[in-house]
Amino acid sequence: MVAVNKKNETHIFEGVIFDLYEAEFDDFNAQVIKTTDAVCIAATKDGINYFVVDQFRYGIEETITEFPAGKIDAGETPLEAARRELREEIGYEAKTITPLGKVYSSPAVMSEALYLFTASDLHYVGQDLDEDEDINVRTMTLDEIKEAIKNETINDAKTLSLMYRMNL
Repeated sequence: MVAVNKKNETHIFEGVIFDLYEAEFDDFNAQVIKTTDAVCIAATKDGINYFVVDQFRYGIEETITEFPAGKIDAGETPLEAARRELREEIGYEAKTITPLGKVYSSPAVMSEALYLFTASDLHYVGQDLDEDEDINVRTMTLDEIKEAIKNETINDAKTLSLMYRMNL
């Protein structure tokens, strides 16, 4: 493993959802985006149909289909965030939530880790969306999700990563 020594880090921008740093290493400099970690959850009531959301994503200026997901709030564990996001986005609580590890969204430039979960034994408690969220909730079978990935109607990296982890 290559050892890399960070000599200095300067905070150059503070944003609402991320901060930007200039990091100085022995042989190079890099800009690094530091942001909170996030969760992504494949939730099912019956083991066949999985909840997905259609949601506008500002970074790409498109509405995309993805598994329910969201940022981990300060003081929350990934498991607590997964439970909250299920309740907020699809209106369900899960009796069983299984962690499937984490992936990094873009480790060359960003600190964000995405924690992946499956959820089952669901019961409806009512949706509690954030103020700025406008999403469409629906279900798809795993075969439908796989087909949508193949034909690129689902191309969200966290959803693809979670589907891969579910099929290991």
